[in-house]
Amino acid sequence: MPPNITLKHLASQLGLSVTTVSRALGGFEDVSATTRERVQAYASEVGYKPNQSARRLKTGRTSSVGYIMNGAQGDFRDQFNTRLLVALGQALHDAAPEHDLIVTTVPEDRDELDTYKRFIDGGKVDSFVVARTRIQDPRVDFLLDSGIPFVTHGRTGRASEHDWVDINAADGFMRATRHLIGLGHRNILFLNFFSDLYTAVERETGYLQAMHDAGLAPSSRHCPHGYASAYQVAHEALSGANSPTAFVCASDIFAYGVMEAVSACGHTPGEDIAIIGADNLPPQMYRQPSLSTLDISFETVSQALIELVLAPQDGAPRHRCFDYDLLLRDTTA
Repeated sequence: MPPNITLKHLASQLGLSVTTVSRALGGFEDVSATTRERVQAYASEVGYKPNQSARRLKTGRTSSVGYIMNGAQGDFRDQFNTRLLVALGQALHDAAPEHDLIVTTVPEDRDELDTYKRFIDGGKVDSFVVARTRIQDPRVDFLLDSGIPFVTHGRTGRASEHDWVDINAADGFMRATRHLIGLGHRNILFLNFFSDLYTAVERETGYLQAMHDAGLAPSSRHCPHGYASAYQVAHEALSGANSPTAFVCASDIFAYGVMEAVSACGHTPGEDIAIIGADNLPPQMYRQPSLSTLDISFETVSQALIELVLAPQDGAPRHRCFDYDLLLRDTTA
């Protein structure tokens, strides 16, 4: 394959002008469909790759999507983050093979807005996917003011003003709690994220609704994001008087911590204490009972995120909302 295939080379071989070839490759409709198909087919046949530096200079675009991960809400060791990033990368490759997902982390004690500003001022990306959204989210405020395209994984207090993709957490956690109530549990402890996260409010809303409808007293604890914190809270609850017989957890990461605490307190997960988590993440340890969980397809959510972030916004903000599936396994036997 020739290493120096250029627009000029394509134009010469096809008997067209460089301008026509360039616009045909760009999909412009002022070039006939027949010519566009001919040019694109030949470019693919000879392995033509556009010069990205030249394209950026000409269009001002980088063909890159940014994802900035705040250390306060997990890092690459966090299985939720890992699964989401893998699915986002695959969805972006499938939808736009010439695009890149640019990922960076921000230490917990640093201001992540500085990184957003640096990415924008340096022309590093064309758009952003913003995850683990807060009710009052400075990232969303900043991006709305900047005018750069973005989509959030989760809603915010300004959800009517921007594109978002979310899961119907209130419905999912209501169904999970109702299932435990149907099994005969009356003392059900809910372990949740901190309440500044939008999804934390939605998850607790569903739990509270189910407990209220059954005439039961709710009990919730907010944990730092992590396995160890959930273990500690669960161990303390199980060691006290009037200990819970079931747990609903905002994340499988919490649920696996609860599972270990249940075992450490001399109980059997699923037989003595019921546990339901969320997000269908892989187990933390081998030989654990299989965890009942609220499942969502990371692939489906990521495809929706990429579809919105790549497509030009024309009119009102666009929204996609998916439902959880309740998977019943050993821990609700």
